Amino acid sequence: MNYHEVKEKLEAAKQELILKMQDPNLLAEEKETIQKSIANYEYMLELTDMNHFGRGSEAQ
Repeated sequence: MNYHEVKEKLEAAKQELILKMQDPNLLAEEKETIQKSIANYEYMLELTDMNHFGRGSEAQ
């Protein structure tokens, strides 16, 4: 997979979770779990960007 495919899949998964958060029938525990998952996807997206743009590597 290339950068754009990975980024697209991660964004889609994150958006799906955001939509699930709108369910008024969710228990507080379920909302907390979903929020943690969203944060994990945001972190993966950040790492994907860092890897693609070469940030975080030592300057040579």
